[in-house]
Amino acid sequence: MEKEFYTIDRQIELLRNRNIQIKNTKLAKKILTNNNYYYLINGYKDLFLDKRSKSEQFIEGTSLEEIYSLYEFDRRMKIVFLEYILLIERRLNTYISYEFSKNYGHKNYLIPENFNNINKNKDLIKNFINNINLEISHQYKNTNKMIVHYIDTYNYIPLWVLIRILSFGKVSKFYSFMKQKEQNSISRKFNISSEALKVYLINLGNIRNICAHDEKLYDVILKVRIKNTKYHKNLSLNKSDNKLTYATRDLFSIVIILKILLEEVEFKEYYNKVIINIDLLKDNLKTINIDKVLNKMGFPINYKKMLNM
Repeated sequence: MEKEFYTIDRQIELLRNRNIQIKNTKLAKKILTNNNYYYLINGYKDLFLDKRSKSEQFIEGTSLEEIYSLYEFDRRMKIVFLEYILLIERRLNTYISYEFSKNYGHKNYLIPENFNNINKNKDLIKNFINNINLEISHQYKNTNKMIVHYIDTYNYIPLWVLIRILSFGKVSKFYSFMKQKEQNSISRKFNISSEALKVYLINLGNIRNICAHDEKLYDVILKVRIKNTKYHKNLSLNKSDNKLTYATRDLFSIVIILKILLEEVEFKEYYNKVIINIDLLKDNLKTINIDKVLNKMGFPINYKKMLNM
């Protein structure tokens, strides 16, 4: 069945019919005018639904403003997470370009033998190098000033320039295809194993895309489960409950990854912003408890302890 177009007034009528309070019609119209109805209501309704109702009705007392406060909380969190993931991305780019260039030269990233070119990787590396060439060609055609300058002047792109135009996903693949010795040299800078770093980069790439494309963040389920760390143990996360994704595939897993990869002062700055956002949301919730949101994000009750670990 084809979906109907609904005016703002009709949208407000639908919300009232589903037991959502509209306390201020002028404010409601402003919220619905500036924000996509489907993304706002269908995206953030789950915690406010009355599970006892056979039809999709909201918990008694739920207001549009309350749903909007969760939506705004998620928006602010995306800004905070993206800011600090970009810090790690910039650092990783530097480590990779330095380590690779030191061993093979800054223009030899198109040679398969300079990677871990074992049999199972041969086709993957070949495709990866083809993709790099396509990216360079695309950037040149779109007159990226850096790319045009180096191609026209030197007929190649130094790795430290190239890596700035590669997506986080491509940079992660670059790292995964590097020889083990170089992988180890880079992962040691983060004080973790190369295997752990590969998993962390996949998940950070996932979150980076969610934040950059303004998708829903707070109830994310990550692509790859992270292994338990000392922070899981210190926060008793491994015995809090039996939920399979708890602090291994949810948003708090990213908090743990950032705790490991960021400098101490950077993490404290980041996490204080997270706590401020949670406290702000708490003040705006009336029909549900903040613990319901925290649980969806995988945050334990003692989540503030992360600041002092």
